[in-house]
Amino acid sequence: MRYAKGHKDHSHERILKAAAKRFRRQGIAATGMTGVMAEAGLTNGGFYSHFRSKNDLVREGLERALNEQPHRLAEADAAPGELRELIRYYLSSEHRDRPETGCASAALLPEIGRQPRSTRKVYTARMREFFEQLARRLPQNSSSYPSHDAAIGIFAVLVGALQLSRAVEDRSMSDAILAAGIRAANTLADTAEEKL
Repeated sequence: MRYAKGHKDHSHERILKAAAKRFRRQGIAATGMTGVMAEAGLTNGGFYSHFRSKNDLVREGLERALNEQPHRLAEADAAPGELRELIRYYLSSEHRDRPETGCASAALLPEIGRQPRSTRKVYTARMREFFEQLARRLPQNSSSYPSHDAAIGIFAVLVGALQLSRAVEDRSMSDAILAAGIRAANTLADTAEEKL
């Protein structure tokens, strides 16, 4: 049976989209290829015409998930003051309750650290780029607290608070963690501004 031109590329994209969603929802280790292929609407037999191994799928699926995560935090064209709004969104109950469409870092960090070096290199490059972009949104100064350090600190607070809020069973405690994370991230942003 002949397929239309671009069919393989389209199928590959469907697999990556399904994998990125499942990785964030279930974790990398708990995600099987059968489930990914079923979610993509394809049979298991087609997997190896797209990927050599699960490691290849993990690397490409992680890249896809990183592309889909809320990167507006780092977009340079955002309006002044929008960073606080984006911090509030990142640490919202909506983001907390929908890991499959949210930040790949918050959903997958412990597992990313256990992946092969090639996958961690992809993640490292993306995070380096992200921190640089976020730092450009903060005041540039030559103080003892550079904007790059503030960017790393803000993202660390956001990811850690989101992970903690998802881990606890008590909803009011989870909400309190989100609120505390918002205050801490805004404090870091304020500190970067005050050092001008």
